[in-house]
This record gives sequence, structure tokens and C-alpha cells, in this order.
Amino acid sequence: MNKFDRKLFTLFAVAFAAASVVVTGCRTVDDVLVDYRANISAGRYAEAAKEPAELAAEGGGDALMWRLMAASAHDLAGDTDAALAEFDAAEDKMIENDKSSVFSQSVDTANAMMLNDKYFPYDGGGQDRIFTCLYKAVGYASKGDIAAARTELNRASQHQENWLWERRKDIAAADDRLAKESVEYANEKSEDHDVDAGQSDIVVQNAMRDGTFGNSLKEAFGFDIFTSGVLDKLRPEDYQNPYLSHVCGVFRWLAGDGDQRGFFKDAILLRPKNSVVRGDLAACEKGVRPRNQVWVYVEDGLGPEREKWRIDLPVLLIPKAEKYVKSIDLALPRLIERPAAAKAWSVGGKPMEVIADVKALAKIEYDVYMRGAIAREITRTVIDVGIQVALGVAAENVSDWRTQVALKASQLAVAAYSAARRGADTRCWPTLPRTVYLARIPRPADGTLRVVADGIEVVQAELPAGNSMVFVRKPSPEATPSVKVVTWPPAN
Repeated sequence: MNKFDRKLFTLFAVAFAAASVVVTGCRTVDDVLVDYRANISAGRYAEAAKEPAELAAEGGGDALMWRLMAASAHDLAGDTDAALAEFDAAEDKMIENDKSSVFSQSVDTANAMMLNDKYFPYDGGGQDRIFTCLYKAVGYASKGDIAAARTELNRASQHQENWLWERRKDIAAADDRLAKESVEYANEKSEDHDVDAGQSDIVVQNAMRDGTFGNSLKEAFGFDIFTSGVLDKLRPEDYQNPYLSHVCGVFRWLAGDGDQRGFFKDAILLRPKNSVVRGDLAACEKGVRPRNQVWVYVEDGLGPEREKWRIDLPVLLIPKAEKYVKSIDLALPRLIERPAAAKAWSVGGKPMEVIADVKALAKIEYDVYMRGAIAREITRTVIDVGIQVALGVAAENVSDWRTQVALKASQLAVAAYSAARRGADTRCWPTLPRTVYLARIPRPADGTLRVVADGIEVVQAELPAGNSMVFVRKPSPEATPSVKVVTWPPAN
């Protein structure tokens, strides 16, 4: 078997293996996500936890995501202990990812960066980190363990402070690996034919300045190639979570901890029009201690999900490509918003106000990811097309028909290989909320808190005397609300 036959055999074998996953009916990550979302939206929380918990126990690069999904489902089902156990296991993996970016970690597949981002472990950064610690804090506090809750809120706040640094770390690690593996991959697949991996940098730069391509990105993904995901253009109010800031402020205020005002000031910076936050800061600065007050937080709906989407890259951006390749497409994840659970919330006859637009926070993190993902996908595609062009040029300049046939067959095999490996990373933690609402009212005279969604009472909660923080989660209009109550003095 000559070198062209070997290449042909290898490339077709990989393409066949990738295609066989589809025809054999194996459940993919996307299959599991679809069923999970359906169960959560229908309020089948215990059922939703089963498969992610089983997959998490098997380990692998997606284990962190499965842990988060199982933890959320257990939490919604009211099994706080099981949720805390899964959140703890998820955080162990997050701590491991803190030591080195997922793009720096070793993986089983050679030149993984030249395949697609799904070959790397699920990251679990940004809002994943913040909400994990926040949910753990609420879980511990609802069980009366205020010390553990305090620790988790402190850690959530630190993750919020580290947000920019963590994004920069991942971007640098991805860029370094891409630069190294693009050269290795080009040399391996093209053998002795001239393929300049470095030209992909020029194509990326040209693509990010190309008006036609830019308009396509904006239309398909809501991504602006000039402004979206540029870290230096972001303000704290773009990426920090006011829900966390306010919870930390109220918790410290009720627990008698220090620096309550700092968290309230942060929340006002992030959500300046929220009257509850302003009232809390004003009272706190006057030294007022709350008595028989109730703070109600409603996590409404589910945050955006990701789906695979293909977009054309102009052929003319790649030198000589138009002669050998008719069309070039990229596979990228598209963000899809999901509906709210209700249009309006009220408690004690008082309208609730938005404290956090989590879908907007998710869009910021998506944009930061996409800026790197677009560059990576263009690089992969440019090098694959470059190999096809090099093989095509070589085929035109040899006289031996056997060699010419082998070269053209290799050219087709590279195209098949490229198509087989192409995929968008659609992984996400799909149980984060869409929007978070807030209200503060005096404890009802009868001790019963009534929460109303679109004019219909959906929650009744008995509140003991004292101050309370009430956390309600309603993933969809059909789903049963989940309720956790934290009281001061705390129940033991």
C-alpha cells in the first residue's frame, strides 16, 4: 500500500466511523439535552435527574455538565442533599479546571483542536461557577447551615471577581494550542505537499473584516464581528450577576456580617433602577436592622440553549480555493432563547422587579466564546481546504495516471474527513434561569406568603416569625414551582 492509498484508507475510515454514530442510533449529547429540557419544562424533575446522574458516574469530558444537570433536577425536585452532593462533585471538576484551562488539558484524540471544541472537557466557567456556589449557599442556608452558606457566597463572589481573568486564561490557552496543532495537522495530512498553516491567520483576519461574512454572522448568531465578545469593551455591568450581589448583601445584613453596603452598592451599579436594592442600601446605611421582612426571589423560565448551525464562508477569502471547492461552510453553535414562565410576578399585591437578566449574561459569555470559536473553525476549514487545493494542484502536475487518481481520491477523502469531524459545541448547563425577579415585603400577618404569576397564585409558603429569604424557581408555565425558605434566626 503506497502513501496515497494509506492516506485514503485512514481518512475514509475516520469518516465512516463518524457517520456510523448516526446510523447506529447511539444517543448523543444533544439527544440527552433535548430529553432533559423536556422533562424539566414539564416539571418531571426526578425523571430529569436520572440519565445525567448515570452519565456523570461514567466520567468523561462531559461529566461536569451532567453533574450540574443532575444537581439542578434534584434541587427542583426538593432533594437538597442529593443536589448538594452533585454540586460538590461538579465543583471538584471546576477546581481541576482552575489549575489549567480545558484547552490546555490532555485529551485522548490527537490534534483535537483541529477537529472541534467538543473534544475538550466541558469547562463550567463563568455563570456556571457563580450559580453553582449560589445554589449550594441557598441549599445549606435552607437546612440551617449558615456557616456553610456563608462560605459558598464568599466563593461565588470571588468567582465573579475572577470572571475576566478566567476568560483571558481560556482564550490564551486556546490560541496557543491552535497555533501548535494547526501546523502539526497540516504537515500530517498533506504529507510532502505544500500547505501553509500560517495563511489561516490571514484568512481569519480578512474574514473578520469582510462585510458579507459579518452580516451573515449577525443575522444567524446575533454576533457583531467588531464589538461582540471583545473583553476590553466589557463593563462590569455587562458580565457580573446582580442577583448574587444582592443575595450576598441581604445575607450579610441578616447574619450581622460586615460589608453589607459594598454588595448593595455593587447590585445598584449592575441594576441601578431596582427600587428594592436602593431601599435596602438606604436602610443599611442608616443602621436599621430588618424585622419581620421577607425578600422573595423568583427564577423565571430557562436560559438560552445552543443548537448547531451552518454558515457559509466566502470561497474567495481562501487563495485558489474557488477552483477546487464549490462551497465552504462552518459549523457553529447558535443561541436560542426559551420562553418565560410568566409575564409578570407579584407578591403580597406588590409587583416584583427584575434583579437579573440571566439570558443577557449568557449572551455575553456566548459572544466571548464565539469570538474564539469562529477563529478556530475558520482555521480548521482553511487548512482542510488548503490540503484539498494542494492535492488538486499536485494531481494536475503529474503525468502518471495512477498517482493522479490517488491524489484526487485523497482530495475527496480529505473533504469527507472534514465534513465528518465538523460539529458545533452545543453543550451548556440548560437549567439556569432566564430572568430573576425580586420583591421585599413585610411578613404577612397570617404568616402565609403568596406568590402570583400572571394573576394566578402559584406558591403558598408558611413563614415563621422573623426575617426570611424565599427562593422560587419556575422553569416553565407548566412546571411546578420549587421553593426554598431561609429564616433568621435560622432553623437548626
